[in-house]
Amino acid sequence: MELKNVSKVYSINTLETYALQNINLKIEQGEFVSIAGASGCGKSTLLSILGLLDVATSGQYMLSGHDVSGLGRDERARLRNKEIGFVFQSFNLISDLTVYENIELPLTYRTDLNRNDIADIVNDSLEIVDMASRKNHFPS
Repeated sequence: MELKNVSKVYSINTLETYALQNINLKIEQGEFVSIAGASGCGKSTLLSILGLLDVATSGQYMLSGHDVSGLGRDERARLRNKEIGFVFQSFNLISDLTVYENIELPLTYRTDLNRNDIADIVNDSLEIVDMASRKNHFPS
């Protein structure tokens, strides 16, 4: 993912407040990134744009070599479901679902995956993080 001169401006009447101003950022596939900063510096706004939850006021956002700056809400939602994952400070797991089911749930919205594909993805993911033995456990 790459941001080129991305800005996010909030306007109220004639007052403009920049949450982000001319941000340039490139994250290569496989990199892990941590975003830190003072309260109000634009971290959440940046994550919302990177996660396709919000759109920049100006600039360009490239994801997997494609310009996603002008995508509509539904297109962003579809792309987010396929391409983007977040790790939040709070995990927001559903307490009535097992570990397996919590991983499975967002994949069920993917129309390009059948039940076997989903099972493979969930099981592979659990193996990668060494949690396969806990797949039937519930969040605490």
